[in-house]
Amino acid sequence: MNVGASSACFFPLETEKALDRVLSLGFKQTEVFFNTSSELEEPFVKDLRQNADDHGAKIISVHPFSSALESNCIFAEYERRYNDFIGLYQKHFHAAAMLGAGNVVIHGSVAKQKRDLSDEFYFERFAKLVELGKKEGVNVCQENVVRFRSESVDFLKRMRDYLGSDFHMVFDIKQSIRCGYDPFFVAEELKNEISHIHISDNSPQSDCMPPGKGTFDFKRLFRLMDDSNYQGGYVIEIYSKGYDVAKELEESKRFFDKIIL
Repeated sequence: MNVGASSACFFPLETEKALDRVLSLGFKQTEVFFNTSSELEEPFVKDLRQNADDHGAKIISVHPFSSALESNCIFAEYERRYNDFIGLYQKHFHAAAMLGAGNVVIHGSVAKQKRDLSDEFYFERFAKLVELGKKEGVNVCQENVVRFRSESVDFLKRMRDYLGSDFHMVFDIKQSIRCGYDPFFVAEELKNEISHIHISDNSPQSDCMPPGKGTFDFKRLFRLMDDSNYQGGYVIEIYSKGYDVAKELEESKRFFDKIIL
């Protein structure tokens, strides 16, 4: 088992430079967080893949830059706007396939929209994303995110029931806390559907810290997921504000090297 790191940790550094920083720290798994549409063009994507290959690393997931648009452009009733924007997700899925990444992270709709749309409408739209992802051989995954519909475990269970085997989840530790849940409760309830995990540490004072600096029991999480035959990856996702990110990631890598046998 390897623990990787997301290029998002170095935001607002340009994506290719952020990825290079992650790879240069020796991480063998990573997530690419795209930051603008030009980065989805094939020459740019091929350069990212080549850099990962040169470092002997694997890009395991992709995070679209357009998460903030999804409520109005994907999970909303205006059909023409949906048709105009769905191509952006097709490009993300194609980029993920080119990178060899198996998972694409979706935030979805905010919890409270101007118009009260049904869960079924949301699930149907998500199913369309899933089908586009399948054509590229990638999983389209729902992340649990505070202030989004996916903040609710009950919502995620209904989504699982609707999508069946097409339901894949990105489990985020810090987001679980921000949503008011014990992360182990979320992981236990949805362990069989989790395809990708964003990790960070926490303490009573902070919900997002570099791994190894807080009180989160990572060994317990690894045991829980191993017992459920988890086949996905673990990627550190912390924010650059307030941290010397390279130093913290280097220390987190040493922390995991000690506790992972």
